[in-house]
Amino acid sequence: MNLSPPPIFIVGAPRSGTTLLAAMFGAHSNYAAGPESQFFSKLNADMLDAAIDPANWPNKAVETLAGLTLADQPVLELFDTDKAQARERLEQQSPSIAAVLEALTIPFAEKRGKSGWVEKTPNHLCNLPQIRALWPKARIIRIVRDPRDSVVSTCKLPTFSNSALANAYIWREWQETGEPFFKTDPLATTIRYEDMIASPESELRKLCEQIDIQFDPAMLQFQNAASDVSSEGESWKAQVSSTLDPSRVFVWKTNLDKSIADAVSLVCHEWLLHFGYDAGDAPVRTVPAFGLSPAFVERFEPVMLRDATFKVRWIEAPDIANAHHVFDHPRYYRFRSPAKLARLALGRRFAGRQLKKTAKWQAAMEKAPAQTHPANAAGQS
Repeated sequence: MNLSPPPIFIVGAPRSGTTLLAAMFGAHSNYAAGPESQFFSKLNADMLDAAIDPANWPNKAVETLAGLTLADQPVLELFDTDKAQARERLEQQSPSIAAVLEALTIPFAEKRGKSGWVEKTPNHLCNLPQIRALWPKARIIRIVRDPRDSVVSTCKLPTFSNSALANAYIWREWQETGEPFFKTDPLATTIRYEDMIASPESELRKLCEQIDIQFDPAMLQFQNAASDVSSEGESWKAQVSSTLDPSRVFVWKTNLDKSIADAVSLVCHEWLLHFGYDAGDAPVRTVPAFGLSPAFVERFEPVMLRDATFKVRWIEAPDIANAHHVFDHPRYYRFRSPAKLARLALGRRFAGRQLKKTAKWQAAMEKAPAQTHPANAAGQS
């Protein structure tokens, strides 16, 4: 067997084509791509530190792997292994976080006659500095898709919101977290889903050249690796075994309600421009708010959609001091500062008033569509 090539990590927002890209690399003659490990997303620093404690090695590491699940399925089983096999491998390794994950990925590749491995977990987009520290030569690929397509599709996932607008805020947060890494890391690159669908061979050749991996024509026969990157519990991944479907590109233009599309476009405006998508109209005002959780967006979506008709968007403030409004948030239930308590109360009252006024605003717009939104009257942008 050839010397092991550098590992590949595939990341991206949910429903952006990560599974498809993993299958393409899984069809490569040198690489095997397994299911999502959920390794860094479900194991925090304390859990990982405990797993590699020399006093409990490898027992704690094996139990940690055994506790990982994907769509209520044991990750060990999805990687075609078990606790005994993981223990046997780890007993031959020094305690390290890399060794724990590789107890899944390397045996999976070896059983398929491959020397390299691919790990694909979308929200590892938020763990890239940690991954780089552990695998200095790893290639890291981010795949992006027009968020107006991906956030609607994300509504089908059991762990995400049924609100496309709430999912748009998650999409934005993930991009903000991962972008600094891609700006500076020479072994990380980005590919657009739409480009890959339109010209799969040319885009894959370009991608392989960027990460210094030899292109293999077998990558175009990705259906051969579809069963490795999906599972019975993930019905939403069934399409990876089908041929490429250009009709899935920019479906939001015909299938997404205009009010939702406009609101998502405002929330993701800078990122649409950054990735080369049609961003539509720029927001005329951004309202910084603290505690803008998905649950809050779901609750006050009518207000936020109403504001979007005036090109006004709400964006999460970096901290409470810079927020115009502060909403309920578990981390701030026990404020001791009277000033912060007052701002929290103001945020609650503001949100309540806004929701109550939604019906009146809608009626006013029907009578006078050109009416200026009060939030714009101050001329702030």
